[in-house]
Amino acid sequence: MKKRAIVLLLTTIIMGSVLSACGSNNNNNNNNATPPSPSASSSASQSAESSPSASPSDEASASPEASPSADASPSADASASPSKSPEPSKSPAPSKTPAPSKTPAPSKTPAPSKKPAEPTPSKSPEPAANDIVESMLKAVEQPKLMEMGADQFKESYGIDTSLLSEYTVRMPLMNVKTNEIAIFKVKDAKKIDTVKKGIVKRAEAVQKQFETYLPDQYENAKNYKIVVKGNYVLFLISESASDLEKAFTAAFDKK
Repeated sequence: MKKRAIVLLLTTIIMGSVLSACGSNNNNNNNNATPPSPSASSSASQSAESSPSASPSDEASASPEASPSADASPSADASASPSKSPEPSKSPAPSKTPAPSKTPAPSKTPAPSKKPAEPTPSKSPEPAANDIVESMLKAVEQPKLMEMGADQFKESYGIDTSLLSEYTVRMPLMNVKTNEIAIFKVKDAKKIDTVKKGIVKRAEAVQKQFETYLPDQYENAKNYKIVVKGNYVLFLISESASDLEKAFTAAFDKK
């Protein structure tokens, strides 16, 4: 734009100069020529007068046009390369709504601690067969009794002693009584019936012995009792059999 303004200004100046030169030549020609008629003279005078006025007019008209153009050159540059307007800043993307935190699962109610098992009371040692008989004899009076020997036991009862943990048999000291107390502790409860068969064998033998000898003792032998408590088997021939049975049971309560 500056170049165009300068070219336009120079063109205007040159044209003004040319017009001025043409005007001066005309004046010289007019002076050398035949004096014109008054009308021609006046017209020439008028043209001469108008000629100078035209030049200033052109200069004046050209000059103001060129000047604003020159002044406008900065704006032309500005329009030629307008500064880029700053791009609008991007609106920040809306932050994602945070997912609601999961409600924590309620903690399980702890199971109540189990009560410690109550210690099982240790079993008291079972009473010995011989001790039971002694406590029975203290509780209930009986005729004089003695311990039956092993050989006689085998012959009278026929019980295999390997089935027994222990045993004791008390028989009359005098052979005029049928009273007898025997206690058998069996190893295996399944063998109790086998032991009972041996007891019945002994009871029948006593009954037969006193059947014709002493009728009252025979009746006593017929009323024998067999009592089972746990692995213990009690055999009784006595007029006081019921009281002796109670004393037998009581012996286990005292252990």
